[in-house]
Amino acid sequence: MPANALREAFLKFFDRRGHLVCASTPIVPQGDPTLLFTSAGMVPFKAYFLGIKSGISRAASCQRCLRTTDIDRIGTTLRHLTFFEMLGNFSFGDYFKADAIHWAWEFLIREMKLDPKRLHPTVFRDDSEAMDLWKKESPPNAPARLDEDTNFWNMGPTGPCGPCSEIYYDLGEELSCGKPGCEPGCDCDRYIELWNLVFTQFDRQEDGSLKPLPQKNIDTGMGLERLALAAEGKRSPFETALLSPIMAAAREVLRASPQSDPEARTALRIIADHVRSAAVLAAEGIIPSNVERGYVLRRLIRRAVRYGRLLDRREPFLRHLVAPVLEVLGKPYPDIAKSQDQILQTLKAEEERFLITLGKGERELDEILAKKPKALSGEIAFKLYDTFGFPFELTKEICRDRGVPVDEAAFAAAQERATAIARSGWQGSGEQANVQYEKLSAANPGLASQFTGYQNLQIETRIACVIPYRPQDPLPHDAPAGIPQLYPGDEGEVILQRTTFYPEGGGQVGDQGSLLDDLGNKVAEVHDTRRPLPHLITHRVTALRLLQPGMKVKASVDPQHRQLSAYHHTATHLLNEALRRVLGPNVRQAGSWVAPDRLRFDFTFPRPMTEEELKAVESQVNGVIEADMPVEPQERARTEIGALKAVTLLGEDYGETPRFVLIAPKGWRAPMDRFSLELCGGTHVENTGQIRRFKIVRESSVAAGIRRIEAVAGPALEEYRRSLENKLRQELEDSLARYLQVVAQIMEITRKPIRAIPQRVPDPATAPIPDIQRALSALRELEKMLRNELSTLKKQALTHQAQMGKVLLEVGDVRLCIQKFSQAETATLRSIADEAKREIGTGVVLVGSSDEKKLSFIVSVTQDLVGKGLHAGRIAQTVAGLTGGKAGGRPDFAQGGGPDYDWEKIVATVSESIRSRA
Repeated sequence: MPANALREAFLKFFDRRGHLVCASTPIVPQGDPTLLFTSAGMVPFKAYFLGIKSGISRAASCQRCLRTTDIDRIGTTLRHLTFFEMLGNFSFGDYFKADAIHWAWEFLIREMKLDPKRLHPTVFRDDSEAMDLWKKESPPNAPARLDEDTNFWNMGPTGPCGPCSEIYYDLGEELSCGKPGCEPGCDCDRYIELWNLVFTQFDRQEDGSLKPLPQKNIDTGMGLERLALAAEGKRSPFETALLSPIMAAAREVLRASPQSDPEARTALRIIADHVRSAAVLAAEGIIPSNVERGYVLRRLIRRAVRYGRLLDRREPFLRHLVAPVLEVLGKPYPDIAKSQDQILQTLKAEEERFLITLGKGERELDEILAKKPKALSGEIAFKLYDTFGFPFELTKEICRDRGVPVDEAAFAAAQERATAIARSGWQGSGEQANVQYEKLSAANPGLASQFTGYQNLQIETRIACVIPYRPQDPLPHDAPAGIPQLYPGDEGEVILQRTTFYPEGGGQVGDQGSLLDDLGNKVAEVHDTRRPLPHLITHRVTALRLLQPGMKVKASVDPQHRQLSAYHHTATHLLNEALRRVLGPNVRQAGSWVAPDRLRFDFTFPRPMTEEELKAVESQVNGVIEADMPVEPQERARTEIGALKAVTLLGEDYGETPRFVLIAPKGWRAPMDRFSLELCGGTHVENTGQIRRFKIVRESSVAAGIRRIEAVAGPALEEYRRSLENKLRQELEDSLARYLQVVAQIMEITRKPIRAIPQRVPDPATAPIPDIQRALSALRELEKMLRNELSTLKKQALTHQAQMGKVLLEVGDVRLCIQKFSQAETATLRSIADEAKREIGTGVVLVGSSDEKKLSFIVSVTQDLVGKGLHAGRIAQTVAGLTGGKAGGRPDFAQGGGPDYDWEKIVATVSESIRSRA
């Protein structure tokens, strides 16, 4: 049965049993900031499991997933993949263990026609109910009882949890590890977990006790790749129709023979797995970077390239593997097929960049081995691996050819330390720590916030929950015990039943404002608003009066903060569309920041924008502002997103009736006549004319393939211009002061007046900006000219001083040339030292300069004396030890500095250093 037929068979099976069949959501979770990636089929249904959403009692899906916690085991086992498709059926307080077990067995035996003798059910050791239910199915292999580490699911130390029943598939005795205890649950490749049935029925308390949940849920997961392995009768997921086309293409491109070379087989499997995962991530608009999702994509691409290098491939090759990936995934996921150009561009740019890095690693290793070490330390090998991406196997191979052993144990230890650090910052397949809110939500099933702030900035509401930022003070005797509260002066978070405060999202900063009592008096200052979970809105506050759950308050948003943000949010939409029109439709938003005083917009583009392109983008935005187009938020059906070609943002959940923000000319008719149409939950102006003006202030690089535009719009632009004017006026004052300082220094040396004084310098405080700009430009040119003249005069004066103040001493058989100056620059001292060394032919030169507070000095030794053991660096360090300063350098040249010191004592110290050498 082809893979597409497997998906269809599973979904139809559960459709016939009353399940709502749901399409896969993207790899990037929509509206869930707790996850970097969708790591399991249940992720899109979290709100139903937590009781936040209702309306669905049972569902089934085939979900795109990504996990990277075991990335180092890819290719070495049959059970690990980074990208996979998870088949799952779910019950939200509907059916429970009996149906879940029966349907799982029925599907595998009757629909898939798998050999029941190769299927091994397991249950949690204490789950007698599941054991009895399995016995009713009469499996040939008696269900095994396994321990908590494999057959009990926990959300965390406390909260929802429950036993599991896993179904294992026996791949044959020849794949056994051979150990006496090799049975279902063993980590070898014989028994592979096919389907996991999770029975969420308990709430774990702080004391470890298990309290029954009021709503019992079913969460099952079966990897499509593992089902294909069993259904197709293959020995590895890489031999199935889901991965074999990619493997075949990799074999051909890399000219590898996996049958005869186990290392080549492992490398090809890693490459096939990683290029598939990388293509899926790139299709969703993720760009390689050093943080979060971008880091995962970068790691996948670079790891694939590293293993290509192990197979002697030194040119880019990943682009040749994209076609077979799309051949497999393009039909079930058309969005991936449509992103072919984006995938190719992303992989090509990152691969080429990494090949340059790999070359640097190769050169680094060559330099290390050129020093003929007895062995290569594990720390250096890991640095090559971690910093340059240089494969450890390649390091061992090169070192073996040079006869240099590698400390593999130390490498493994360094790798384990790095892995521990990485895992400490990750949960699951990329979950960010957000446990506090998950626990809070699980403990309070009805806790939720309703946002009502599009039309109103004030609303009467009640406090639903208080989260203090510090341990509670002792409660007053009349306070309800155990209920968190905020006292005057405390900082914390407040969750309101209804709120007008917009939570940070879509790039827009969260609202600020106040919570008021019935009389309009402030009871709290609201500094920021966030949405840690899709259904929760938190307000970061400083309490001015006692705050406690149930308290009636008026939520009051700061209107100026909201409006200034709205100017920039609408301008961001205009900028996004203008960039697509000027640079091409492949430009995609990669991030944004919308604040009251500015906006920042990151987008995918391979090079810096030209001045002409920046002007064209700015002109388009200002043209729409001048046209005073209406800005119309509209709620439409999710199905219209594709038909209207609306712009969407990666990772945002827009719901079943998403909010479209339309910017179009008045009286527009056809959908494509608009200027911009984006899905957005943010706040906006009513028409573009309110923005008044838009100005790009900077274009820069954020990362490879990502550019950033910073801009200002609305009233903030006037403030920005005033700031620039004040800066220019201050620069004119500073420039004039520097100019006069240079003039004074020249007059002090020459004892003559300077003629090149500007005839008229405008008053920095009152002059028009054009006059200031012209004067500033003239002053800078004049100052540059006079500084050159001053430098020449100083050199002439010092040269004369050098001729007059040079002292030659004989220290044993060594000449010591000594010169001391006042307020000479270090570059000038170097020049004088070089000249003195040429003049004496052989000897040591000591030159110094002081300004009564600090001393700088240079020690220079001719090459013939370096060969006899004199070392300028050691002499300079001796001087620094005397003066309490610092020094360092080469055998022939060194410099140092520190507090001013008795020059004669310094000369005596240098003379003694020379004698001790003699």
